[in-house]
Amino acid sequence: MFGKFSKLAVIAILVAIVAVGLRGATSSADPERSGPADRMTLSPVKDRQKLEPGKQFDGQFTITNTGSQPFDFRVYVKPFSIGEDCVDQYDINNDYTLMTKWVNFEQNNYYNVEPDKVQVVKFSIDVPKNAPSGGQYIVIFAETGKFDPNGGAAVGVNTRVGYKFYGDLGGKNIESGRVESIRQGNWFWEPPINGSSTVRNTGNVDFTETHTYTIKTLGGKEVYNDSQSEDVLPDTCRKITHTWGSTPTLGIFWVENTIEFLGREQSSEKKLVIVVPIYIVVIFSLVITLLLWALVLKIKGGKKTNPRKT
Repeated sequence: MFGKFSKLAVIAILVAIVAVGLRGATSSADPERSGPADRMTLSPVKDRQKLEPGKQFDGQFTITNTGSQPFDFRVYVKPFSIGEDCVDQYDINNDYTLMTKWVNFEQNNYYNVEPDKVQVVKFSIDVPKNAPSGGQYIVIFAETGKFDPNGGAAVGVNTRVGYKFYGDLGGKNIESGRVESIRQGNWFWEPPINGSSTVRNTGNVDFTETHTYTIKTLGGKEVYNDSQSEDVLPDTCRKITHTWGSTPTLGIFWVENTIEFLGREQSSEKKLVIVVPIYIVVIFSLVITLLLWALVLKIKGGKKTNPRKT
């Protein structure tokens, strides 16, 4: 009797577990509940416009709630530059970030943005009559959280996205730059093969550089090709790194680094690159050493068995 009861109890428990699992699977598959509760996307992420001294420019971008819950967000402007490490910076003020003082928002705080709702953010740029020639660069951040409706102070920040704005004031634009370095090793003890380049903008307007990385076998067959482009702001540098993730453990290749900007090829370098594990070098060295030692012993042995006649 108790045996049958135990079997029934086990069956009942298994049925309950399956039912809970199915319910959980159904719940997780519910599109209304899937994904992060607090998520937003921004469009476009970058804009480039001509600005006129003494005139006002009106711009806008959109924020879309792609999460599953309503959120509040605020917008604010920061300088956009590139530091000495060639990485984006948002706290460096210089002659090319004066535009942070010219921006005004229709409103700074937005509340209760429902899922799937698109919110338009409008702003204006009042360009001074004495604005300098060349480029001006800012980033407008939008961040979700809870904010004081009166003072706008953030109680907590959850996510942040940035809209980069490039302003070209014309005038005496200077377009110039140089390739500061191309770093490409000739010998790798282990994969992957990688290389990098650094380009510096010596003008007063931004330009786009493109670094193409090509790897071929000794016979000329292309096995890897990657092209990356980056904006280089005035008086800053930009570093691009390439990595061939599928590099074999052993091989000999031709690696070519090509840098282009301002409408022409600025530099192109081709190097022979060898990939060989350190243990193979050690084994090869030991084999050569043993062969040389065996040869020496053989020569010495030959001299002993064939003494010179007197």
